Amino acid sequence: MLKKEIRKVLIADNDEDVLVALEHALENGGYSTVTALSHDQASKLLAEEEFDLCVLDDNLSDNDSIGVLSELRDPGKGPIVIVTYHRFPEAYQETELRALGVRAFVNKRAHSELVDIVSTLLEPRPYRSRSAFDEMT
Repeated sequence: MLKKEIRKVLIADNDEDVLVALEHALENGGYSTVTALSHDQASKLLAEEEFDLCVLDDNLSDNDSIGVLSELRDPGKGPIVIVTYHRFPEAYQETELRALGVRAFVNKRAHSELVDIVSTLLEPRPYRSRSAFDEMT
């Protein structure tokens, strides 16, 4: 049997209660997590370590998600990014965030939804070819 690779997720949120809740939800979902309470901490961690995915608060106390992503990464490079929010971003913000590589948005209180989205983005789907037999069953 193949051993499942444990994926590493960076969670950045300036609200410690939210940070701990997201950390527990993702760890219970089978992911390894590292946390950051600020843009500066997240930036340092991203420079020092490799992550498969980053869960980023929409408004860290020392920068917003657009500013953080503009500084931290080139679109399409680095970890997959999910932005968490209390209030869904305005259309112009969503467009700018997607251009910076954001793959999903999720309410930071929707922990099971976050785990489902992370799973969808990180877990490979097995390829299954269709056959004539499949058509008949």
